[in-house]
Amino acid sequence: MTVDNPQQPIEHCLNAIRDTFDCWVRTGKAAGMERRHKRLAELMLARIDMPSTARVLDVGCGDGWVARLLAEQLEDGAFVGIDISNEIIRAARSTCDHLDNALFAPAPAEQIPWAEDYFTHVLSIESAYYWPDISLASTEIYRVTAYGGSFHVLINYYSENPFSEGWDTEAGLAMHRLSRDEWAGVFRESGFHDVSTAQIPDDSQISPDKSPEERATREGLQRLGALYVTGRKPALPPTTEPAPDPFRVIR
Repeated sequence: MTVDNPQQPIEHCLNAIRDTFDCWVRTGKAAGMERRHKRLAELMLARIDMPSTARVLDVGCGDGWVARLLAEQLEDGAFVGIDISNEIIRAARSTCDHLDNALFAPAPAEQIPWAEDYFTHVLSIESAYYWPDISLASTEIYRVTAYGGSFHVLINYYSENPFSEGWDTEAGLAMHRLSRDEWAGVFRESGFHDVSTAQIPDDSQISPDKSPEERATREGLQRLGALYVTGRKPALPPTTEPAPDPFRVIR
């Protein structure tokens, strides 16, 4: 599944997204991503079994706020963040320069600069609906996910959520407004198994300075919750070769 307007080449869409996010960094808007999304991310991460040895990829990493959230937990693991915006990646490298186990690179979800079968966990928080070619992006995520690994996508912009309607107009970008079943189908088609969806309500506090209309929208958005899509890459089948004899004499 690609962008809604087939007349727009993917590269054109990627450039538009990159320019928009670069602008968000320069105007300070990008710095608010952590404030807006952190609580939902915490609620999602609480559902994930992530050992200290996990190798994590964050697709659409912003300024590295998820890396900062997970750094201590990944004591023996690694964190890689990619984002299409060069300016955002610069910000992530700057704010996370104290983390020895975090690396950031500019790249779109459709072309992840990493070897296949590596990451035990792939995350994407409030990013997937921007991907111009979501089928290609999900296939790339499958490629770099380790056998037996999992993906975890969190989004508020989905068709069952009326409170996020109009975000594409506000952002000035082509965005995918898919249903729960459609998002699950995208990842199943890429090869993931046990794909499931859930809605995670947001219990964060709402700023008291919002207008009554803004407050009502925010309350509805939080009450309905963000869409959580997850699944796993099948593990390799067990080897059928006989176990080596530990007492065999090597000649």
